[in-house]
Amino acid sequence: MQSFAEYSEIMKSMLQRQILPFWLNLIDHDNGGFYGYVDHTGEVKKDAKKGIILHSRILWTFSESYRFTGKKEYLDAATHCYRFLIDKAMDKRYGGLYWMLDGKGEPIEDFKHAYNQAFGVYALSTYYLASQSEEALSYALQLFRLIEEKWHDERGYLEQFTRDFGPMSNEELSENGIIADRTMNTILHVMEAYTVLYQATKNEEVGSALRFCVMQLTHEMFNEKKERLEVFFDLQFKSLLDLHSYGHDIEASWLIDRALDVLGDKKLTEDTSIITKKLYEHVMRQAFTSRGVYFECENGHDNTQRDWWVQAEAIIGMANDLGKFGDKSKHLAQMYEVLHFLQKEVILPNGEWYWTTYEDGTHDTSRELSGPWKCPYHNSRMCLEIMNRFR
Repeated sequence: MQSFAEYSEIMKSMLQRQILPFWLNLIDHDNGGFYGYVDHTGEVKKDAKKGIILHSRILWTFSESYRFTGKKEYLDAATHCYRFLIDKAMDKRYGGLYWMLDGKGEPIEDFKHAYNQAFGVYALSTYYLASQSEEALSYALQLFRLIEEKWHDERGYLEQFTRDFGPMSNEELSENGIIADRTMNTILHVMEAYTVLYQATKNEEVGSALRFCVMQLTHEMFNEKKERLEVFFDLQFKSLLDLHSYGHDIEASWLIDRALDVLGDKKLTEDTSIITKKLYEHVMRQAFTSRGVYFECENGHDNTQRDWWVQAEAIIGMANDLGKFGDKSKHLAQMYEVLHFLQKEVILPNGEWYWTTYEDGTHDTSRELSGPWKCPYHNSRMCLEIMNRFR
């Protein structure tokens, strides 16, 4: 069994020798940003459309990697991505970030989604912490205020609007046959974004909104009886589907704790840490195996596929629980099992990860290595979190 220091070194090597080199090779020097699509064979589609969530996550990745390592090439990559977001993806007329651009950087899907704006706040706030760019912080605060003005109603956060903030069905974050008015996924990542913005500013307005997000997740969305977060809701927060997202729950277990730590509210932390502990332990009981963590459970039936991002979040969740309550030997052994599974079955020779690995060890080779939803955010964050927690 590895020591803390050995785990940290494994993650450092994975980050700097595998993950980041793959993404550095995708910088588009002609049209800005990063190439928008790499297929399952590793072929780069240079004219592919460019997702804004992808670019926000790339900006976060290289900004945070620079903050931790001090390597100038990471800051340069972050700055290149930052300019693309501000110059091409920001709607100068109505405000907010577009959803999708073409390969040359022109808008092709100009609607506005709360999830997308949240990742903009997350990325811009982190880039500010890396670069001390006051311009970046100003844009992050602009997006924060836009979210609060346009998406926040009397009960919580809405999802999707047209470019000029007219009504629009939430097609992008609805799945499993339903269309949701509110989603746990959006609230989770609004909270994640506000956590970093509050860390950067200590702005009371941001702190109040962050506290609201924590309360939404733990009071409106947490199912006490089933010890899980519900996923899809109508406007009155009625759950629309019997669905347990193992990956989101274990991600939420540590992201909520991170928000509480940044807020520094002792009473809220005491009350809420009970819930994050339940989220973590339920996932570990129901979905943890020696070959990774299951994807989700719908209507009582487990989907046992192992998606790449779930494994990364599971390792962070284990490290977080270890830091709070854990048995060192048990937690490190479980983390190593997932890490060994990743190294043996998920990570490709080019450094990127298969999207899905099935129970029998085969892979979904139709899914891309990079695309609108496939990015370096989850796996690089896993490395950075373990390096930081175990150093």
